[in-house]
Amino acid sequence: MKKSRQLIITVMASLGFLGAATAPTQAATWHKGTPTTLRGHWKDKTINIGQYFGMKKFYSYESVRVRKNSVDAYLTQSAGWHITDTKWKAVGKNADTIVGRNELNKLHQARFTFKQVGHGYVHVYYDGTNIADETPFSPNFYRVSKKA
Repeated sequence: MKKSRQLIITVMASLGFLGAATAPTQAATWHKGTPTTLRGHWKDKTINIGQYFGMKKFYSYESVRVRKNSVDAYLTQSAGWHITDTKWKAVGKNADTIVGRNELNKLHQARFTFKQVGHGYVHVYYDGTNIADETPFSPNFYRVSKKA
């Protein structure tokens, strides 16, 4: 009787330890700044957008610069999006989210998400929308340099 009770307690304890050991860890830790793996200058393919405006040649591209404490994303000659005072966390196996204060509206917090889609390519999202959506530009950004 004593041995069977001891065996039941041992089995239950070991199952409890196994359940705790296999529980997924939460990646909800926010880190200050930006991830070092994303820092640098990213851009998509340069295209001739002059055809959309009745011009013969007018080349443009989208660009994202990730610095230690800020992210800037813009079209060749546009104001774009700028966030400062950043913090980041991993939101999946191949994705990182960076949040910070929007420079245009200091009270609004903005969010960039970078999702790796291939070797050396990322998709960039601003507040949940791909920044290349509804544009003639490619959604694939490649790293131009590691210095922003």
